[in-house]
Amino acid sequence: LPEGLKVTGWVTVSVVRDGQFVYYEESHNIITTVGKDFISAQLGSSSPSSNGANYIALSTDGTAPSASDTSLNGEITSGGLARAQGTYSHTAGANTYTVSKTFSATASFAGVQKAGLFTASSGGTMMAENTFSSVNLVSGDQITITWTITIS
Repeated sequence: LPEGLKVTGWVTVSVVRDGQFVYYEESHNIITTVGKDFISAQLGSSSPSSNGANYIALSTDGTAPSASDTSLNGEITSGGLARAQGTYSHTAGANTYTVSKTFSATASFAGVQKAGLFTASSGGTMMAENTFSSVNLVSGDQITITWTITIS
């Protein structure tokens, strides 16, 4: 990245059960080393990726994120919580963008506590990773993950 340019992320997690908020948390994330490489390629390469980092994955893994991580350990692949493309939003002239996805659980999950921001529906580059306080989900719960990336 150019000298002085900084990329940071902020993640908001909320859970709705029977129309009521039962969980809410906001926290910083880690931009992974491969994520920084991805950003650099998007900015300067003559052949950038055809898709941005806008796929969100969830996990029950409690291991702390590391900048060297390239995949999301224990990624959930079923029950309505499988990796999915979020909605990208950016306002011209602003130094932030968001990627948001609401997942609807079709099964129960104990200890959902980690999310990853990827460039593809499977595999791909994990640009960012975040842990949050463990939350248990039952079928019918909706969990919304909103990633806010700031370039300053």
